[in-house]
Amino acid sequence: MWKKELLGSTLRALIITPTRELALQVTDHLKVASSLTNIRVVPIVGGFRQKQERLLKARPEIIVGTPGRLWELMQGGDPHLVELHSLSFFILDEADRMIESGHFQELQSIIDMLPMTAAPDEGQLENSQSCVTVSNIQRKKRQTFVFSATIALSSDFRKKLKGGSRKSKQSLSGELSSIEKLSERAGMRADAAIFDLTNAAVMADKLEESFIECREEDKDAYLYYLLSVHGQGRTIVFCTSIAALRHISSLLRLLGINLWPLHSQMQQRARLKAMDRFRESDNGILIATDIAARGLDIPGVRTVVHYQLPHSADAYVHRSGRTARASTDGCSIALINPNDKPKFSSLCKSFQKESLRRFPLDNSYMPEVMKRLSVARQIDKITHKDSKEKVNKTWLERNAKSVELVLDEDDSEEERVNSHKQRKATSSRLIKLQTELKSLLSRPLQPKSFSHRFLAGSGVSPLLQHQFQELSAKKLGDNSNVGENRKRKLVVIGQDCIEPLQALRSGGHEVSMNVKETSVSGRNIIENAKRKKREAKNRAHDQKRKDKKRLKSGE
Repeated sequence: MWKKELLGSTLRALIITPTRELALQVTDHLKVASSLTNIRVVPIVGGFRQKQERLLKARPEIIVGTPGRLWELMQGGDPHLVELHSLSFFILDEADRMIESGHFQELQSIIDMLPMTAAPDEGQLENSQSCVTVSNIQRKKRQTFVFSATIALSSDFRKKLKGGSRKSKQSLSGELSSIEKLSERAGMRADAAIFDLTNAAVMADKLEESFIECREEDKDAYLYYLLSVHGQGRTIVFCTSIAALRHISSLLRLLGINLWPLHSQMQQRARLKAMDRFRESDNGILIATDIAARGLDIPGVRTVVHYQLPHSADAYVHRSGRTARASTDGCSIALINPNDKPKFSSLCKSFQKESLRRFPLDNSYMPEVMKRLSVARQIDKITHKDSKEKVNKTWLERNAKSVELVLDEDDSEEERVNSHKQRKATSSRLIKLQTELKSLLSRPLQPKSFSHRFLAGSGVSPLLQHQFQELSAKKLGDNSNVGENRKRKLVVIGQDCIEPLQALRSGGHEVSMNVKETSVSGRNIIENAKRKKREAKNRAHDQKRKDKKRLKSGE
């Protein structure tokens, strides 16, 4: 009862996070922590407008939300959200993500609504134009917290805060372009305490990093190889673009890989469902953009795959930080093409890494992988084209109906017959390809050198060698269950997945990441490509000129 009197029904804590998933995660943790109290915690994120408006009417003490949704409700004049004079805690989580260029302009507006805090020697606080005017007794001293895994503060940080505290908010112009400016606008004083809990290496101590160098067009094949041969434990595959995410998700599903996509253009319910299913599966696969890189604490993530390199070193740190958490170990694998090498080498240099492990590959699997992938790509191309045509047709019909227009059939009879024949041929080819892929997937993925008659006829791969050792070490039981052992099913050797971290430890070898050498190599590749392009252009120009001369001479 005393807690209720202490907190009342006013807003005491406002926590802002960059993503919906992180907001919901923070909410869940706070609900557990406050389960024995009367404190109410409510998440404010996109996708559940009516429910959230109903929850806000109950006047919860703690609100966790994303900038866009919070500002939308504040603009709408929600009475609970505009009473920021009662705040005791204002918290920005993953602050560096908040100030990225072009992102979260709403955050600046929210901060502008915060009442000005008084300096330590002042007796009262200034009134804020954005909030209801209240007496000094009702006003609370507000604590501001700024959290991030990758905050870089300048040496004169406190000096900037001290100078900024003498200015009013209205005199501060421009966007939130730095941690210093963000902290200053949020009302942090010059005597703020700074806690640096990161280690010198930035990355987790038990994280083992590696890379696979391949052509851009072969990334799909190596990703499928990793998820098939080493698909043990939870895995997150990061993409930079949504287009790439959709591309690999479609291919992998055709290849029988069970996965869940996660990106910003998905509906909120679909995003929550993907996260829940991923958490429930011990060997789940999440294909995500960088919205899953920040702050999410998913236990048991064993592997992080960088299908596309991130745009910044900070993003690489956050991505890799989804594994090797809470003193556990984990593995990260970057798929890099020749053009990515200078960028990846610079990335390694920023973390003081002179060498990195190359992930061990058993290339005898690749012919079968390529065969499956080739069929899957053909199926995906046909289905994608068909789906696009249906969407365009539906869009045209829907818009014509909305303006009460009747669409005329402009095609002739011959054109309709040819179109029907083409659709029938495409459908027949699609069924043939689907049957072929089903046949390929029905048998286990085995190395090309695997002998069905003589197991060691073509040599034993490291994968098989490891499984032989496990089988030899396995106890078959005592004499009491001899009868049961006789009924044992056949053990299929070569099908059990080996965790990527285990494969890396047993077969990975160090490779020097010399930035100068790779930069020169990268420049050479670019120069060669430009030179070939110029030569091709010159040849085309010469051929065109010869054709013109030939035409003139013919006349």
